[in-house]
Order: sequence, then C-alpha cells, then structure tokens
Amino acid sequence: MAVLILRLFAYVLATPFNLQTPLTPNASVVLVLFALTLVTGLLSSIWPAVSASRASVESALRAGSAGTSPARAQLRTRSLLAVSEVALSLTLSIGCGLLLRTLYALRHLPLGFRTDHVIVANMTIPAYKFTGRDIRTELYQPLLERVERLPGVESASLMTEVPLGKTFQMEVTFLAEGNTEADVRQRNLRAQFRAVSPEMQRVFDFRMLEGRFFNEHDTSRSQPVVVVNRAFVKAFLGDDSNPSKFLGQPLISYDENRQATVIGVLDDERQVSVAEPSQPELEVCIPQITPDSAFYNTAQGLAMDLAVRTNRSPASIFPERRRLMREASPELAAGKLSTMDQIVADSYGSQHLAAQLLEIFSGCALLLSLAGIYGLLAYMLAQRNRELAVRFALGAQQRDVMWIILRQLGWVLFSGSVLGLTLASRSSKLLRTFLYGVTPHDPWTMAAVTLLLVLGGLASAFSGAQGRGD
Repeated sequence: MAVLILRLFAYVLATPFNLQTPLTPNASVVLVLFALTLVTGLLSSIWPAVSASRASVESALRAGSAGTSPARAQLRTRSLLAVSEVALSLTLSIGCGLLLRTLYALRHLPLGFRTDHVIVANMTIPAYKFTGRDIRTELYQPLLERVERLPGVESASLMTEVPLGKTFQMEVTFLAEGNTEADVRQRNLRAQFRAVSPEMQRVFDFRMLEGRFFNEHDTSRSQPVVVVNRAFVKAFLGDDSNPSKFLGQPLISYDENRQATVIGVLDDERQVSVAEPSQPELEVCIPQITPDSAFYNTAQGLAMDLAVRTNRSPASIFPERRRLMREASPELAAGKLSTMDQIVADSYGSQHLAAQLLEIFSGCALLLSLAGIYGLLAYMLAQRNRELAVRFALGAQQRDVMWIILRQLGWVLFSGSVLGLTLASRSSKLLRTFLYGVTPHDPWTMAAVTLLLVLGGLASAFSGAQGRGD
C-alpha cells in the first residue's frame, strides 16, 4: 500500500509542479516505522496481559464468570478505544469533506473563457538564435499558419501565457498620462502583461465588455493598440461601472514615436489561479511588436504558448503538433503539450493535493473505526452468550436482542461523534488557507459526514449482530 500511495503522490506532484523525482520507500524510514509498530504492539499488549495474569482461576472456572467485573472493565476500555477511533475518523473525514466541497466550488466557478477542445503547447527557444532577426515572422507566425492548416483545427493563437498557465508570467508597472511616480506607487498600478495574437478570442471565446479585440488590421504599420480588462479599469479609475470611457486612453509607449491606446475592455477572467479573483491585465497585439519595440525581447524572446481549438481528440492531434514544432525548430520538440482542462485542474494546486491526502487518511481512519466497532461488538456478544441464549430460550425475538445490543453500542457512536465534532471544530481552522467557498465550520459538511459515519458504524454493528445471532 505504501508503494502504491507513493506512486500516486509522484503522479500528483509531477502534473501541476513538473517534479519528476521518483518516490520510493526509504529503508531507514521503513525500519523505524517497523520498530515503532512492534513497540506499539507490545505496549498495547501489556495491559491485557497483566490483567489476564492476575485473574483468579477459581472465578474463571466458575459458571457465569464471563459476567464478573473484570469483563466489564475490559469492555469499558474497549469502548473508550472505539470512541477514540470514531472521534479521530470523524475529525479527518470532516476535513476531507471541507476540501472536497472546496474542489466542487472551484470547479463550478465561471472562468471567463472556454476550456473545452483547447490544446496548448509550451514553447521555449534560446533568444540568441534569432539575434538581430524577427522571431515572430521567421518562426512563430509560419508555425501558427501550418498548425491552422491541420485537419480539425478551428482556430489557433499565439500568446506569452495562456490563462492559468505556469510557464511565463510578467507584471508591468506603468506611468499613464496625468499620473506621477508617486501616484503610481501609491495606487500600485501593476498589471499582468500578455502579448497575444488576434485569434485568441476565437480560441477561448471570452466576452468583451466594451470596444473590440485585436483583428487582422492591427499590424506593425497600423496605430498601436492595447486591450485591458475590467479589473484594470477599476484599479486605474477606482470604478468599473462605465468602462467605455476608458476607450481611447493613451496607455503605453511602443517606442519613442508610437503610443498605444485602449481599444477594448475584456470581462474579468481567472489568470493566475481559479481561487484568486481577476487581476488587472494589459494585452498587446503580437503582430504589432517589432524588434525595435521597447518590450520585444521580453514578449517574444523568452517563451510562447500556442493554443489550438480543435474538434479532434488530443491523442490524435498531439503527434502532428509535435512534428510541426520539431520541423519549425529542433528546440521546440521538447515543448510540453497539454489540454486546457488539464491546466485548469492543475491550477487547483494545494487544494487538490491536500484533498487527496485527507481522502487517504480519512479512509484509513474510517476503516479502523468500523473495524473497532465490529471488534467491540464481537467481544460484547462473546461475553453475553449465556445471557442471549437464555433470552432466546424464554421466547425473545432476534430483533429484540439486536435492539439491546445496538442500543448499547449507540453511546459509543454518540460519544465518538460529539468528541469528533469538537475536535473537528478546532482542527478545521488549520485548513482555512486551503478552503474556498466554504467555511471551516460548515454545518452541512459536518452533519453529512457525521451521518455517514454513524450509518456506517450501525451497518457494521448490525451485520455483526445479525451474523452472531444466526
């Protein structure tokens, strides 16, 4: 089980964090855990062993000795252990339930763009290979045109970073007309910077609040233009109720002679993480970026993503995409290919990993709890065999005897649930940074998990009691 779980962890870490380190059980750790297991077993055996050694032989041989006080003391001890198992299981299960609620809330958040049937290629190439040349016209644009001609491709777009991507993120701080450096520092006018091609809107199908997006008429010879989002307008003006008045604003300088103006305002979308609100964003048009532009090296010399909307399955188009990238430049052959759905799933990050960890731990705790309840029931029935036999002989029905047994076990589940809810209300605060869309003391989650555990305990007890009664 440990080897299988470590393989699962390796896959979980490799997907969002790109960590390819193999995870195998460490020999020293295994030996220490083995020694602790032996010590735990010995310590757990001392108490019952001492109690058994002190038992009176005469009382043990006497008929009815199963109902004497030592048996009641042992039953009480086992019951306390079962209560502890139920409480710990409930605590872990509630934490797992809160994280699962978080993942559910994240998966149902509006992202602001479509993710279905979109394939993304991350491309990185040494900038020195195109020193003094235009990397867009010599590499990226020809590759884009060849990809667009592939069967099943509806649209394709270049961009420095796809939404929720992790390959290349850049922020810009700027001075707009009428703002001093002190104003900028005070208002912290920073924005996510992204260079995109005009086809991006057809690939991701995002919504424009005002104005238009880039098109084929935005070239290196036309008036430089930029697009911002709603969060940018709010950060700049302090109000986003009328984004149309931001259109036509001069915003950044491409070079000494050209200043870009705003032509459109995007609706907000998730850029960095699904759980984080939209941040101010500034987009420039890739065809308008020339080698003499102020941010040419930053926008096109580090990394580029190629996003494609297709009606084909990813498995069928991946080989063709990789072949075209290798033919365009050997360095691009090692680029990572993934789907936007996978990128969104990877963006859940710590919430997803924490949920998987708690799923494993709470599942093990639940199994231990049910095993403890079943073992306690078996011990109780063994101690009350003679009593149950007399009841059956006097005409008691099986359901009557089962009700007596289950009622006795009811306090174990009740006490364990009360203790577990108390522990969960304290420990759930530690998960506060992982939660989204749910409070640490969500009553619905606590009630549902408690009900599930109680029903599982009753089912285990009922099964054992019925088998024993038969």
